[in-house]
Amino acid sequence: MLDRRALLQSALLVPLMADAALAQAPAAPPPPTIAGTGGNGTLSGFLRIATDGRVTLFTTTSELGQGTHTAHAQIIADELGCALEAVTVTVGQPEPALRLAGVNEMYTGASFGIRQWAPRLRRGAAAARTVLVQAAAQRLGVPADSLSVAEGRVLHAASNRALTFGELAEAAARLPLPEMPAMKPASERRVSGSNAPRADIPAKTRGAATYGVDVRLPGMLFAVARLPEVFGAELDSFDPAPALAIPGVVQVVPIPRGLAVAATTTWAAMRGAEALVVRWKATPHDNLDSAGVSARLRAALEQPQAQRPRNDGDWEAVRAAAARVVSATYEVPYLAHAPMETENATVRITGDRAEIWAPTQHQDWCVRDVAAALNIPPANVTMHTTYAGGGFGRRLHVEVVAQAAHAARALGRPVQLIWSRADEFAQGYYRPAFAAKMEAALDASGRVTGFNIRGAGGSVMYDYRPWLFRNPNFMDPFALQSVTDTRYRFGQAFRAEYARVDLPPKVWLWRSVGSSQYGFFVESFLDEVAAAANKDPLTLRRELLAHDARALAVLNLAAEKGGWGTPLPPGRHRGIAYMEAYGSLCAEVAEISITRGELTVHKVTVAYDCGDVINPDTVAAQMQGSVVWALSAMKHEAVTLKQGRAEQRNFDSYRIARISEAPVVETHIIRSGQPLGGVGEPGVPPLAPAVCNAIFAATGKRVRQLPLAGQDLTRA
Repeated sequence: MLDRRALLQSALLVPLMADAALAQAPAAPPPPTIAGTGGNGTLSGFLRIATDGRVTLFTTTSELGQGTHTAHAQIIADELGCALEAVTVTVGQPEPALRLAGVNEMYTGASFGIRQWAPRLRRGAAAARTVLVQAAAQRLGVPADSLSVAEGRVLHAASNRALTFGELAEAAARLPLPEMPAMKPASERRVSGSNAPRADIPAKTRGAATYGVDVRLPGMLFAVARLPEVFGAELDSFDPAPALAIPGVVQVVPIPRGLAVAATTTWAAMRGAEALVVRWKATPHDNLDSAGVSARLRAALEQPQAQRPRNDGDWEAVRAAAARVVSATYEVPYLAHAPMETENATVRITGDRAEIWAPTQHQDWCVRDVAAALNIPPANVTMHTTYAGGGFGRRLHVEVVAQAAHAARALGRPVQLIWSRADEFAQGYYRPAFAAKMEAALDASGRVTGFNIRGAGGSVMYDYRPWLFRNPNFMDPFALQSVTDTRYRFGQAFRAEYARVDLPPKVWLWRSVGSSQYGFFVESFLDEVAAAANKDPLTLRRELLAHDARALAVLNLAAEKGGWGTPLPPGRHRGIAYMEAYGSLCAEVAEISITRGELTVHKVTVAYDCGDVINPDTVAAQMQGSVVWALSAMKHEAVTLKQGRAEQRNFDSYRIARISEAPVVETHIIRSGQPLGGVGEPGVPPLAPAVCNAIFAATGKRVRQLPLAGQDLTRA
């Protein structure tokens, strides 16, 4: 891992230029203060060109398996004018150039890795290319416009002379960078937009990649957390003797929310954590169960108070005048992120400085929390971002890092703190349990004249950025995500409401966040509306999107490639769904069969428009991952509560889909030329409704609650 000192010694450093659109983003919440990291806070290097010609990109985005680092390397290689293999990507230190404008934080999420950073990366690389050309012009004594760039060299064709980037790097570093460099037109791009092998795969397949739990430091101890089982419980008392009797256990120390058992090996620490005798204080939630959660959600659907971010037309009048009103209530459970690598962090304290090694999605919050835990300036904290064994939003939550800092300070040695699998499930922050009640008004011809939806559930933003709720009118953007901004036109009236339900489990950003539940709610319900109107589900959606050529293109491509309306083998059935999320449009057609009540998803056809594409292979891989991820949640996953605690403690009780359940996923990409959209998350929401709509076609039964496990899928 290169530190800032190495960065400052590099031959050519290029600051990442602010994007005008980002600079105009809404006002930020109070930012973490880490300016001045080892310097004056104004030099923000992100691209280094060494004298040997190697190009290093200090990127803002963690590599969680989504392929962003490869895409970033493609962008740099293309715009700079060098081979893809010449570019190395590593995660930089939190500093102004690597923070998202608007929130002033360095983190990975919301499919921002490409859609927010690609323009800035291109501009920065173009600036570097510009000064390299200027340096070559001075060296060769020729006009800059007589030069060209290719394969890491600046060429003067008239004299057949060339200089490598490495030969020019030092001179280029002394030139002022242009504020608005000329970027290559899309027609000249050769590396981005084409398939490229993932840079992270070889090390991962060889077992050579360093994840958080692979970090080893001289003299370090291994610690395993012991956390309460009941949500919100606090430590009452504990007896360390049984833990200390385990060979290898060194000490038991308090950490925020619990205890850490430190030992010379992870295994000893795990055994010590299990042996530890702990008493927790009683809470008001000790008797909470899943039935009580469901009752609270459904009660909120009927309560008089709710936020109403969309209220177009007079819904009540349209409803009263309708020839028919279709209504239904849907519900989904809490979901865990269930990463293979449990929460972990390693912290080393040296005097008044600290270092963090963590598989995190939020570098700035790691630095902030460790600085606060140790009462040192954030500038004294160095962040090392490792590979992560699964993210999905889970690693935006950095509690374990502060816990590791507390343990390291108490023990006086570097400490790697790990959460057990049981704590990962029982004390993770979940996707909220949610319910929605929907009504659609139809006229006598079966056309939709109005739509009303109310969602009820926990607010992820309330737990993620609680300070935003100092404004009592603040509306959680995830509470009706993909609903308030839907491209569907529902006729004369459209009302969307949200009733917040605060419950003890913390809720968090889960892949595709609010769009995940609303994809199921809205797209399943539209199938009910189509059935009530005696229409084909595709026909209904075409009517609602008739004004929007881009959305229609996606929907029609999915229908065409998925064989909608064509004969199927006996026992096969199809369902379709469409949704827009994170700036991308996605439609999916699922082909299923049900044998003796057992569901098999044979094939999912995906049509996808994310504007432009950096690496088509990565887009296809993300669609495959999204389908399998969503399929697993739909079929099997749920965190259920009993006596104030989660009942699931491991993969034996929190079932995820097996490889044998994975369907064929066929992805068709539309390059519409629109602004870049996200790739990692938008493929998730349409899967559950597409499959559940196919189940209705097969059985006549409407699935209004997930997961499918335990439900009777035999024909009605």
